[in-house]
Amino acid sequence: MDTVLIPTSPELTESDIQLLSGYAKQLGKARSLPRKAVRSGQNLSKKKGHGIELQEVRPYVASDEVRHMDWRVTARTGTPHTRVYTEDMEHRTCIICNLSKDAYFGTQTTFISSRLVQIAALIGWRHYQLRNPLGMITSVGHDAEVIPTITNWQAWSEHLASLTQIINRPYGKASFSMPNQLKLKGTNVLILSDQLEIDDINRARLARLAQHNRVHWVSLEDTNTFLIPDGVYQFNSQDTTQQISQANRDIAQQRYLEQESHHQKLLSSIGITKLTFSVNDSPVSLVKTLLSMGVVH
Repeated sequence: MDTVLIPTSPELTESDIQLLSGYAKQLGKARSLPRKAVRSGQNLSKKKGHGIELQEVRPYVASDEVRHMDWRVTARTGTPHTRVYTEDMEHRTCIICNLSKDAYFGTQTTFISSRLVQIAALIGWRHYQLRNPLGMITSVGHDAEVIPTITNWQAWSEHLASLTQIINRPYGKASFSMPNQLKLKGTNVLILSDQLEIDDINRARLARLAQHNRVHWVSLEDTNTFLIPDGVYQFNSQDTTQQISQANRDIAQQRYLEQESHHQKLLSSIGITKLTFSVNDSPVSLVKTLLSMGVVH
């Protein structure tokens, strides 16, 4: 059994998180996208370069450098072509991981909470291996924990594993929140969250964040959620039960679709792209998709 796709338990351990470092080495190359301009006056932050990378091969124009001519393509096509390079800059990323109580649920492979943490772990290990700086902000109902730049990767592994513990479920909130005055500029921000509600205060904070950074929101859904058979259900850690019937399934699904549509429009209005995937997809394939889209580096 693939224990990455279907973990032995949705409550991941530190070993589960560290195991993903090996998979992070196999993720491949990310797609290069232009960096979002930082609208902060005339002072542009300096970024450390790692070298140069090939962006494209295109027809030669008079302003191009002759030393970058691609003679092989020129010979094959019969027209001069040149290679265009871009500086491979230091890729600074910040992951914001917020979970509601509904994230601690899944019907087939694992919980949404566990899969989101696996995605965070794979991206984190990739940054560790490429020596790119990574920050992280996490919240499961309690005050947000902010790590500007991860340096203690063992403690980070322990923290990620702790987010998947079912004991967190009662504290998960439906509404997204983030710390005020985040000093992020020119950063690739990835929000991993199942939350669908955003109040006016946090909407304004997200809008400010999107002004100075490239922000994507990644969420997961379980398509089987609204196909659960009729019956009475109970979480092992709780005394209360939940009655499931066709009527309340229909009501829940309609409410979810309305919230999802509103959430998508709200994020789009402030310049944030939302991407939704299936929780039953492999976390490795999900991160590869994000790499191919240029969402992560």
